[in-house]
Amino acid sequence: MGKTRPLMQLQRCERGIAALEFALLAPALLMLAFAIIVYSLYFSAYMGVRQAAAEGARSAMAGLSSVEREALALERADEVIARYGELLGGQDGPEVTAGPIATGVFEVRVTYDMSEHPIMQFGGFIPLPDTNISSAVVITNGSY
Repeated sequence: MGKTRPLMQLQRCERGIAALEFALLAPALLMLAFAIIVYSLYFSAYMGVRQAAAEGARSAMAGLSSVEREALALERADEVIARYGELLGGQDGPEVTAGPIATGVFEVRVTYDMSEHPIMQFGGFIPLPDTNISSAVVITNGSY
């Protein structure tokens, strides 16, 4: 009967419960907070790529020839990318292409490979989306 008494006291003891709960829940909560930060940076880069393609296509509408449209589109898309700073302007920033794809149709495409971006280096412990982001906007030459 002497051995069961300390066991009963241990079961009723509540000291250290908070530390145990923290030790069990802290890793999950920290991983969730870190995932929120990583995904917000990823979606910001995604929106930057889409905005660069849309702005490039919008400015290409002012050109009269394919060469002029291409120059306007590339210039405006590069300006948008530059405003995103380090988020899109790392050593290997997005690739912007613009040009006619068919008679009367002009396309502006922005692609960005985020595999070398610092936030993608943490993919080992949180699931990450595809590292290739691409957006294309197609416009027609002339009016209706």
